[in-house]
Amino acid sequence: MENTMQKMLRLWSRAEALVYVGIGFTLLLAAMGALVQIWWQYFAPWLLHPTHAAFDPLSILDQLLVVSMLGEILQMVKISLTQRRMFSEPFLVVGLISVVRRIIIITAESNRFLEQHETRFTLFMAELVVLGLLLVVLVFGIHKLRRQRLEEARRLRAERREHPDTPNLQDVLSGQG
Repeated sequence: MENTMQKMLRLWSRAEALVYVGIGFTLLLAAMGALVQIWWQYFAPWLLHPTHAAFDPLSILDQLLVVSMLGEILQMVKISLTQRRMFSEPFLVVGLISVVRRIIIITAESNRFLEQHETRFTLFMAELVVLGLLLVVLVFGIHKLRRQRLEEARRLRAERREHPDTPNLQDVLSGQG
């Protein structure tokens, strides 16, 4: 009975790893495709005909931030595959990039909305306030997690000096300790 359970767990782990590899490969292709699209859409026309090409830095920045989010998610998948556990910090970084992206878009387009519809402008300003609060919360969360990890590393080093058989930080993070 236990032998069958171990085989099923091994099969499950392999299937899970295969799913993560598929997700990672898809994210990698999406990020690379987005970069190629940025170059093809903005830089190639500009390099070929600098006087006739429309160069929109805001759109480029917006798309680059999407690529950055894809890169962070790809890193989360890599961590999941290599260390067999999830960390919350990359999720917070993706959220932070997303919030900054939205703030940049709203502030860049706010003048246009002010001229068109004052009510819409007020809604965008309210959204900016919420995004600003979310930005503070995300930065605080990242800071807290990093400080907690640093304190854990210090505690493990002190424990290791006292008790040499204590596992090191890498062993604990990988689940071996």
